[in-house]
Order: sequence, then structure tokens, then C-alpha cells
Amino acid sequence: MDWLRSAAAKRPGSAAIVVGATVVTYGELDAAADGVAGMVAASGLANAPVGLAGDRSPETIAALWGIQRAGAVPALIEPRWPVEQQRRAARSAGVRGLWTPPDGGLEQLASRRPPREGRDALPGGEATVVVFTSGTRGTPTPVTLTGNNVAASVAGSKDRLGNEADDRWLGVLPFTHVGGLSVLWRQAERGAPVVLAASVTEASSVTFASVVPTMLRRAMSAGTLRGVRALVGGGPVSTGLLREAIGSGIVALQTYGMTETASQVCTVHPDRLEDELGTAGTAIRGAEIRIESDGRIAVRGEMVAAGLGDARGWFVTNDLGEMDPGGRLVVRGRADAVILTGGENVHPERVQAVLEGHPAVAAARVFGEHDDEWGSRVIAEVLADGVEPEDLRAWAAGFLHPAEIPKEIRIVESLPTKLG
Repeated sequence: MDWLRSAAAKRPGSAAIVVGATVVTYGELDAAADGVAGMVAASGLANAPVGLAGDRSPETIAALWGIQRAGAVPALIEPRWPVEQQRRAARSAGVRGLWTPPDGGLEQLASRRPPREGRDALPGGEATVVVFTSGTRGTPTPVTLTGNNVAASVAGSKDRLGNEADDRWLGVLPFTHVGGLSVLWRQAERGAPVVLAASVTEASSVTFASVVPTMLRRAMSAGTLRGVRALVGGGPVSTGLLREAIGSGIVALQTYGMTETASQVCTVHPDRLEDELGTAGTAIRGAEIRIESDGRIAVRGEMVAAGLGDARGWFVTNDLGEMDPGGRLVVRGRADAVILTGGENVHPERVQAVLEGHPAVAAARVFGEHDDEWGSRVIAEVLADGVEPEDLRAWAAGFLHPAEIPKEIRIVESLPTKLG
């Protein structure tokens, strides 16, 4: 299932990655991936999980394919995590070493290409990539996806969206999120280009995009993504926001999926925007959805990571939902206490612990409040003396991921015993 190798053989001069005015062809990316494969094999890291903590760059994409060609499995570690969190993630996945690109970019990688071409990526039934999810415990939990999981996800997505080789897909989500990673898979399978940009406000000349609600609102403000089919996921999406986006000319398609299912399992059909507004649409080809008696969403299909389903293959998620009369999924939120903000999972206990580590803070509570832009805003109320809220935010920034830093900190005189 080496889609990069196949695309390079069929369309070596076609664009694989576009970054501003720079175009990387499939032939160039394939050569760089072979170079990575040679380096990994020479380092003795083949046939084991290899940590990959790269940014959204052509070099990281080359490494993703090259590590697989060496017979190893890339474990995608978020570089923005605190160092100790990265170490815990690496240990949980059995990572033996961390791969970092040498100076010199893709040309330098390609120069490391061994005399004999690198092997194809791992067969469909074997582990292909490890992606971490915070789950419900606040610690990075590895999810191993096989080639079959990825292939099922890509096939179901194409059946729903109809993307082809001449479609350009905007890549603004981190590769450590399955939503960002799946863009690479879909485009490589089609031999189509990924357009990397720092923000949706810089998007131009694309036909597809994958975004979270925060990005959708920013695209509307900037006047970008008009006419673009934009998959909107990362948690429940406001119907008002979707309606506003559609009114601005964006083909906003609410979608539902997760790391454990190699990305989307439900997506609104592009031709049924009005009929399916406010829902995540129906299951894509190859996926099944049902609602458990406790309201949790269950998923079954080849895209579900091995070992997660019950005896009949059903994987019960921690998301709450219901099916409307038309068989479309309506996502209601999380069954646990996780705050979903801007597509990121934030665990209030972790934020509370950091705030209570400040010498001026006696106690704190952290919770989410609805916000049209972020989905939820992280809010903290603290019992504190002699400190300003912005000083506490600065303190928290030294310990927390940016998404975890409270958008607002309120100094209060008392705290309730529990959230209402």
C-alpha cells in the first residue's frame, strides 16, 4: 500500500506538495522517502516503532513514508507537547529511537538514497502508523493503525467526496492529528497535491480542506475557502456556524471521526447540505453507526483499529449522539469531562493542577463554556491573593499546551463543590 511509490511511477512530474511558490513533485518526494528509508535502516531502527516529531513540512511527509519503507512504524509525536509528555508517549508505544531530518531539506534526504531502491511500505494487515490520542485519561495513548484501516478510510472518503487527481487539498491541521494525516493519505492515493499553509487565511486555489470550527470561522472572516468543500470536525459544530459558512460560499461539510477509526466515519453529502445541516450526515461506505443504550456512539468497519471492537466488531466511543429520522448522526458531545476547544482535547484536571501549583493560588476549578468560535472556551476560576489573571495565564503557559491555557481566568471569593 505504498501510494507514494505508485504515484511517483505514474506521475513523477506532478505536484505532490505545494508550499507557497515551492512545488515538490511526486518523483522528488519519492526519492527523499527512499533516502529516509536508507538512513533508518542504517541506524538500526528498522522493524521497530520510530518516533517522528516533525512539523508540517515536506521533510516530515517524506519521513512518514520512508520510515515505513525501512520496515519500521512511524509513531507521530506532537512536538508542542512538554518534554515529559513526549517521553511518556514514546515509552507507551515502545519507540526505540527518534528520527530527525538532517540539514539540507529534501535534496539532502534524496542524496542518502541507497543504491537499491527502498522497499514498499508495509502490507495492509500490518501496523502502518501509530497516532496518539489523549483519550479520557489525559495522557497520550497510542493507537496503531494498519494499512487496511487506512485503505478503508480513504476508500470511504473518496466515495463520499469524489476527490480526484486534479483536486488540491489544503493541509492546515497537524500531522499528529488523524484529520491532518488523512489528507496525506487521500492525496497520495489519488496522486494529487497537498497544499501546506500556516493558516486558512492563507488558503488559495484549493478544492478541499479539513478544518476545525475555529478555522472555519477564521476562513469566513478572511474571505477564504469560498467554493471549497471543507470537512469540519473536531467536535460538535454549531448549526448557526455551518449555516453562516454556507451562506458565505463555503461548502461546509460536518464530519465525525476519530483517531481510532483512521479519520472520518460520517460526513454530510456535498449535494445534501440543506437536508443534512446540523448533523454529521450518514456513515461513509464501509462504516456502520449505531447508538448504544447509554447514548454513546458505536462504530463498526474495516477502518476501526484492530483490537478495539467487541466480539461483533463494534467499537463504543466516549461520544454521545443520536440518529435523526433520516438515519443521520447528530453528535451531542463527550460522555466524559474532556473540554473540546478548537479541535483539541483539554483535560480540566491537568489545567487545575498547574494553576494550583502557583504560590498565590489556594484552589481552582476548570471547565468549558460554549463559544461560537472555539466550540468551548477553557475557563478557570481561582481562589488567589496578590496576583492578576494575566500573570496566572503567563504562569500556565510555561507548563501547558497552548490549547490548555484558559481563555479567561476569574479571581473569585469561593468555589462551588461541584460544577452545575
